[in-house]
Order: sequence, then structure tokens, then C-alpha cells
Amino acid sequence: MASRRERQQRRLEGRKEKQQAPQPVAAQPEHHSKHRPKGFLHGIYHDHYKPLLIISFIILALAIIQIGVQTATTGDFLNKDVTLKGGLTLTIPVNGEQVTPDQVQTLLSKDYPKNDILVQGISELGTLKALTVQVASDSTDKTEIQTLQTSIIASVATLIPEAPQQYSAEVVGPSLGAAFFQQTFKAVIIAFLLMGLVLFLYFGQGGWITKASVAVLSVVASFVIFQAAGIGAVLVAVAIGLVLAWLFIRYSPPSGMVILCAFSDIIGTLAVVNLLGIKVSTAGVAAFLMLIGYSVDTDILLSTRVLKHKHGTVYERVISSLKTGMTMSISSAVAALIGLLVSQAPTIKEIMLIIFIGLTLDMIFTWIQNVGLLRWYIEKRMAATEDLG
Repeated sequence: MASRRERQQRRLEGRKEKQQAPQPVAAQPEHHSKHRPKGFLHGIYHDHYKPLLIISFIILALAIIQIGVQTATTGDFLNKDVTLKGGLTLTIPVNGEQVTPDQVQTLLSKDYPKNDILVQGISELGTLKALTVQVASDSTDKTEIQTLQTSIIASVATLIPEAPQQYSAEVVGPSLGAAFFQQTFKAVIIAFLLMGLVLFLYFGQGGWITKASVAVLSVVASFVIFQAAGIGAVLVAVAIGLVLAWLFIRYSPPSGMVILCAFSDIIGTLAVVNLLGIKVSTAGVAAFLMLIGYSVDTDILLSTRVLKHKHGTVYERVISSLKTGMTMSISSAVAALIGLLVSQAPTIKEIMLIIFIGLTLDMIFTWIQNVGLLRWYIEKRMAATEDLG
């Protein structure tokens, strides 16, 4: 049997081994000083992402207010041009006359103060080649439209003498313009529904029954909206939309965040377009559809890297996706800006301007709003997991 002195010696050696053994390091939260990024801007972006969310929601609230005021004062939530509102479009060659669109605009605004008239120039290599005169009208009387057309051409002839012999005219009836607008507006809503379906199938946490239910509801809602012809169809579409919203919040919050970001981008861009007084045509509505794709592109990149990848901290994955996403957005915005400055066609300029505005706002909504909501969601999920553990 070991002596008393040997037993004491063993206890002392055991204590020394415990003291010398490396102590386990407790897992540090991401905001620990070891993980905090260096630099003033990095520090703000890392530590104060929740206050930064206020900026994006203030912009969204101001945009909604602007659209509400626009609707209350004009009856429409956007400024429509002739292709969506109905009216008369005249194309008049300049033929070397020293005249500008502003001169013709001033002349016609003075002669026809009660009419909504817009004059734009068509240039080639910096030289003005023709003018387009858009006159909004809700009249269906062909004689009245013909009289207005002849009168406007007579006024323009005081500045361009050959206008009566060389102009061309295009008439869009108010019912046709309204039909164009309804179809394009439906296309935007259906695009949001189908976009949400794809996001839910990828990010959704529910089983196959939940995903199948969302797919069926999205397809049914799209069909109802496309065929909508009365208040009953609208109410059915709204009811389905509310059910889909609940499913997104319950089973796929990241998908809802992406949709909210795209919605914020569209609403913000529309408000800026209204403030600039731009009359939106069917080509402009197509630009808004393209903008949905641009916005969702960066949001999916962010969500995929943050939620699906496991290397690095959440903030490091955010910065990695930000570098890639900002490169994509800035390059697209520069291309749109060059198209806006170089092109002389009014339709191309309208499309490029809407895309440029939308891409600029998308940088705010993606990298402030969506990042903030996503990090907040991940923190709450991690806290809930720790509580269960």
C-alpha cells in the first residue's frame, strides 16, 4: 500500500497537470472584440446595422407618401404618357431648321394651355433630326382628334414650315391605353408572385406539402390576376396573397425579406420618377420589370452566401457577398448611365434612366435593409437554438 507521503505527492502532481493543461475557450459571439472588423465604416456597418435599418425604412415611407400624394392630386400613382393614357403622337422632321424641343414646347403650351403636351427631340450623332409631340387625350371622336392634329401641325409650321407635308401621326385610344396599362401592371404583380415562389422553394423551411401549397396558391393567384375582370376576382387574389404572406413569414422569412427589398426598390424608383416628372410609357413599365430581376439578383446572392455557406462569421459572409454584389450593381449602373448619356432615342433614355435610378436605390435596400433584417433574423434564430440547448 502506498505511503501517506506518496499519496500527497501524487495529489500535488495532479494539481500541477490541471493547472498546466490548456483551458477550453468559450465560444465568442460575433460582436466580440476578436471578431470586430477594423476601420470606422466597418465598425458602423458591423455594430449599428439595426439603426441603419431606419434609413431604408424612412426612404420607403417617403416613397409611399409621395405616391399617395400623387394619386390624391392627379388620380394616377404615376405619370403616364400617350401609350398608357391614350392620345396623339406626332413625329415631325426638322430638316435643318434651327429649332429646339423647348421652343416648340413653349409654343404649344401657350397655344393649348388645357392640353397635356410633351415635346421631345430625336437626334443622330448629336444633330437634331426630328421632334415628337405627344398630346394626351381621352376623346374617342375621330373628328375631334383630327381637328386637334391639324391645329397642332399648323402651330408647329410657324417654326418648321415643311411640317404639314412631312409629319406622321399615331393615335392611341384611351381604352387601348388603359388596356396596355392594366396588362403591364398585371405582369408586374405576377412577376412578384412567381419570383416569391422560386425563393420559397429554395429558402423555405417547410416540408414538401408546404412548398407544394405555396406553388399551387401562387399559380392560382397568377391565373386569377391575369383573368381578373371584376371586384370578386380582386378579392380572391387579395385573400390568396394574405395566405401566401403568412406562409412566407412562418416558413421562409429570408424569402419575404428578398420580396420586401424588391418591392422597396420598385416603390422608391417610382417615387423618384414621379418627382422628376418623367412620363412612363410601356417601355418604362418594361424597365420596371427588368429592375425586379436586377434587385432580386443581388438579394439572392446575399441570402445564399449568408444562409447556405458555413465558412467564416456571418459578417464576413456579408462582406464577401457585398463585394461581389456591389461590383455587379455598379457595373450595371455605369452601363445604364452611359446608355442614358449616349443614346438620343427617348425610349432608350427612359429605360436607362429608370434602371439607373433603381440600381442606385437597390444598393441601399439590399446592403442596408436586407442585410440588417437577415442578420437580425440569424441572431434571433441562434439565440433560440441556444435557449433550447
